[in-house]
Amino acid sequence: MDKIFVDEAVNELHTIQDMLRWSVSRFSAANIWYGHGTDNPWDEAVQLVLPSLYLPLDIPEDMRTARLTSSEKHRIVERVIRRVNERIPVAYLTNKAWFCGHEFYVDERVLVPRSPIGELINNHFDGLINHQPQHIL
Repeated sequence: MDKIFVDEAVNELHTIQDMLRWSVSRFSAANIWYGHGTDNPWDEAVQLVLPSLYLPLDIPEDMRTARLTSSEKHRIVERVIRRVNERIPVAYLTNKAWFCGHEFYVDERVLVPRSPIGELINNHFDGLINHQPQHIL
């Protein structure tokens, strides 16, 4: 993305919702791969934008209309650009990943925690074990 495009985003986008929408558009246009905790551009944008603002992922919807400072917008735009151009997973840009409802610190030294059995873990393996264990180690 060129400097004019970056300046346009920083100057014309004002709210959290603006940044979420812009990020989704950039991710969709770039045809990036998802799979480090998300499977679509909306969830990817939420996991990049909100932690970049030091906010939880489950903010009230009306808080999305909050206006952003120039430095906040620059931080988000810089991370979106890195996600698109360098294909860096969001977890490495924000140093946050979630697995089974738990937040983990991650950086480029670790694999992003993910597993196809995460849902089974969250559901306590319901349906796989039909009896109570007689002994626990």
